[in-house]
Amino acid sequence: MKEKKSFLFISCDEAKHICDKSQYKEASIVEKLKLNLRYTWCRVTRAYVKKNKQLTTTLDNSNIECLNTLERQNLKEQFKQELNKQNQN
Repeated sequence: MKEKKSFLFISCDEAKHICDKSQYKEASIVEKLKLNLRYTWCRVTRAYVKKNKQLTTTLDNSNIECLNTLERQNLKEQFKQELNKQNQN
């Protein structure tokens, strides 16, 4: 017999997915309610949420600067030139 899926009770995997969505402000109010309900009794979900918050805080506080498109293209071109030099030797 197939198990009936509950409206409010979600799996750990679904809670993790909602946690990720919530962090990027993409989770609905119902999803947040489901996550909070699971959070109250599931230590695995609590641990995941805690680590996810720590990761976000760490990334937000880091001063990471990414290459823009032009810089990335220049780097690729330099790499190809150096690779060609090595292959010719």
